[in-house]
Amino acid sequence: MSYSNVAKIYAGSFVEIGNEKNILPELEEELKFLIDLYNDDKDFSSFLTSPDISDNNKSKLIAKVFSGKLHDNTINFFKTIIRNRRLKELNNIYNAVLDEIDKLHNRQKVTVITKEKLEQSAREEISVKLNKTLNKNILIREKIDESILGGIIIKINDLVIDGSLINDLKKLRNNLLFTKVGSEAAYED
Repeated sequence: MSYSNVAKIYAGSFVEIGNEKNILPELEEELKFLIDLYNDDKDFSSFLTSPDISDNNKSKLIAKVFSGKLHDNTINFFKTIIRNRRLKELNNIYNAVLDEIDKLHNRQKVTVITKEKLEQSAREEISVKLNKTLNKNILIREKIDESILGGIIIKINDLVIDGSLINDLKKLRNNLLFTKVGSEAAYED
């Protein structure tokens, strides 16, 4: 996925610190907790985004409330986001953190779209083939889309492999429309 440079820089720093101190899973979990709190608790998000409250007071509250409950690294990271007024980037930063963790562990998220739920054997076969092709540990996320009629669509970041029946029919239609029949070209009415 594509993120702003700001999100990538914050995410890279966060993952580097967590990895160096060997506490990355805990930091990621704590960051998710803070982001969920920010997204779900209107009072908390209103406080943090209020122009009437100084960034210093916001940071003090974060330190007071979460000190002893969260790692200092998580608290300081969140305070830095507040101080640098990057709260609007918070969800992007978190998603970039997840992508950085995946890179660190040589994982690749893949979305597989089918008309109905994949059988376990098909899921494993896709995983094995993509693992060989990409040389990464594959994390499959399944999506059901009844409009594709049949076949499969695989999304890997910005790459889309469309093996759906509807796509095959569109290709066939286009081929037929532009194929010469005898001395006449075939055209759609």
